[in-house]
Amino acid sequence: MSDPSQSILIVGAGAFGLSTALFLARKGYKDVTVIDRVPLDKSAYSPDKGCDGASADINKIFRTGYGDRKVYEELALKALPIWKEWTKTVQESDISELPKGLSPDDELLTLCGFMRLGKGKQISEHQQASMEAVIKAGRRDRVFLLKDENDTKRAAEADTKDPRYSRTSKLRRFNNLFDGDVHGVLDMDSGFNRADKACLWAWHLCRLAGVKFILDATAGRFESFIYSDKLVLGVKTGDNKEHLADKTIVACGGWTASIVPAAVGLLETTAGSVCFVDLPEDRPDLREKFGPEQFCPWSCQLSASAEGEGHRVGGFPADPSGRMKFGFRAVKFTNYEKHPVTGASISVPRTKYTHTPIDNVPKQAIGAVKNNIMWVYPELKDIGITGTKLCWYTDSIDNHFVADYVPNTNDTLFIASGGSGHGFKFLPVLGEHFVNQLEKRPDQFTPFWKWRTAKPGDYANGLREGEDGPRVLNKAQLATKEDWKFT
Repeated sequence: MSDPSQSILIVGAGAFGLSTALFLARKGYKDVTVIDRVPLDKSAYSPDKGCDGASADINKIFRTGYGDRKVYEELALKALPIWKEWTKTVQESDISELPKGLSPDDELLTLCGFMRLGKGKQISEHQQASMEAVIKAGRRDRVFLLKDENDTKRAAEADTKDPRYSRTSKLRRFNNLFDGDVHGVLDMDSGFNRADKACLWAWHLCRLAGVKFILDATAGRFESFIYSDKLVLGVKTGDNKEHLADKTIVACGGWTASIVPAAVGLLETTAGSVCFVDLPEDRPDLREKFGPEQFCPWSCQLSASAEGEGHRVGGFPADPSGRMKFGFRAVKFTNYEKHPVTGASISVPRTKYTHTPIDNVPKQAIGAVKNNIMWVYPELKDIGITGTKLCWYTDSIDNHFVADYVPNTNDTLFIASGGSGHGFKFLPVLGEHFVNQLEKRPDQFTPFWKWRTAKPGDYANGLREGEDGPRVLNKAQLATKEDWKFT
């Protein structure tokens, strides 16, 4: 059990750590400290300023459709009004009241819609299950089927009443994908979060609530746990200081399994490939055409192939600086290294800021993104790809999160991780349920996030492939900047 009289130390100031800290403070915990090796307060969670966690990103999908996984649809719909409230509060604040890096012009959630696409005329089972949930929730008026005559008409009528985010333009954009052999669902209760801005706001709320932060490359860097038999008494940081706490929570995203080796087998660090196209300032026509008013985030399901096509590819509208982001998750790459304590091989993040820097992505990913651009954005061909990065997530064996005590630590060490590439949207509400789990107060969500193991014979989301599997990064051919060009 846990109670507000106890001291709590959280390792990791990303979405999961911030949300947990915020709800601990709101529940009356007076001694909550968060440490992180990145000076996120100074860098404002900017991915261009040394922030390489998955939460430090320009945008993340916000979606409400989850197929037959109703638990996450419920969680997304619970988060939705809070995202709206946070955005309203930020935009109505004086800039002097906001943390550096955030302004009243920033929109933490943009509900410009989200288009889920697939090849073929018939919608997928996942989309069908999502549609059934939409109807049950009474949201059918907010959802539009691609190439459906009635829904196209409804979209035009809705645009007349609310013209800011053109539904018609978004539907029209994808009509001829795959030579017209395409299906899709546009959900206008979805869109995207400005991830870096949202983290900065959550950090601000935590500080207002009394949470303490140590954000520093040395003083905030985890070095080791402090043990007494099976009890975790706290952690030692890079400046050789000991931070004692009644409970230690590890919320380190892609670094979790390297800090808590017991999680290997339940969690694995994997990378999605991200590419950018920066629209020139002298092309306001493109910035308008591919901005959120006329365009929306989208994803597409295909089958993986050696030619670069793959399932789970997609893109985002241009951000205020003109940057467009494209993602490739057909292959979730791993990076195995020997753990310095256990000697076991585990997957760990490799970014442009780690000890073995990397500034490009596999050529397969570049091929897929270029194909997507040719299908959906042919106007961008002359600009070409202008940047890349690997975004390191933590996959669990079943894509459910992990929020539970680590076995054999007498309830002194807790993990909040396993975002599996879809956790960010829940930032405003996750901490409430993580704290319930910490206090051993079950709710409708916590049973899915308990510590668990894969059953014999299970695919386990690919975690059993290991360092001999086909997704290991050093087996992939990396792209060069020449590959960024369209020929």
